[in-house]
Amino acid sequence: MQRVASAMPVAFMLWVFAFGAIVGSFLNVVIARVPAGQSIVSPRSRCIACGKAIAWYDNIPVVSWLLLRARCRNCGVRISPRYVLVEVATGILAVALVQHAGLTWGTVGYFAFTATLVALAYIDLETWLLPHQITWPLLAVGLVSPLWNRDVRWIDSAIGAAAGFAAFAAIALFGEKILKRETMGWGDVWLIAAIGAWLGWPALLPVTLLSAVQGAIAGTIVLASRGKDRASPPEAAAPPADGEWVPPKHAVPYGPFLSLSALEFLFFGDRLVTSWNHLMFRLVS
Repeated sequence: MQRVASAMPVAFMLWVFAFGAIVGSFLNVVIARVPAGQSIVSPRSRCIACGKAIAWYDNIPVVSWLLLRARCRNCGVRISPRYVLVEVATGILAVALVQHAGLTWGTVGYFAFTATLVALAYIDLETWLLPHQITWPLLAVGLVSPLWNRDVRWIDSAIGAAAGFAAFAAIALFGEKILKRETMGWGDVWLIAAIGAWLGWPALLPVTLLSAVQGAIAGTIVLASRGKDRASPPEAAAPPADGEWVPPKHAVPYGPFLSLSALEFLFFGDRLVTSWNHLMFRLVS
């Protein structure tokens, strides 16, 4: 995405942040309900502990969480910081997009893309799921995004979706058929296809490399912080007796790193590609 915007009035950017935070509040509903197979439109938001409906004045993004000191007004149960983190992150992303590219239809489309990535990242962190109810529409909309986004050509979007799906599907099938274990979740396969559709095929290699490196670093940190039980048998993503897949003890979900890397490419793609080409030139020269 090319940077074309100039400085904008602070009052306008505060409005953009507020709008993004409101979308983030809706994303919290998506994060909580979609994995559970619940409707995202009804019933009204309720406390997960006491079940009481949340009044509108207790549902103001960021502000209500702070005024209530992160506790339910009715039962006093602590409210997860995830709610305010999602609202703040979505608000900041909205501001960053408008500052980066101006207020255009392309920016509006990219905001929908980034907001969806935020929801998917948090769902994957909490449940190890990337629901098809979100990844499939994200892919479909990405394939038609050149209608309003001049940064990506139709052919680049189509090749990006097809190549991303084919590459990650090959890894998933290799694990299933040859190694007899899960090496790549199918949610990740559909997510990289959607990323390829939105950002075009040139984004696939940088996004894959960035997500792999950042995921490996995070996994190493998790392993070091938790410590490894040397007495336990080798870990594997094998299903238990009831057939439900259980993640390895020290593993981290891959979806958040795909989402993060896609956002990094969205904002810094030109610099990343230039740096990569410079590195390859230095290595072969």
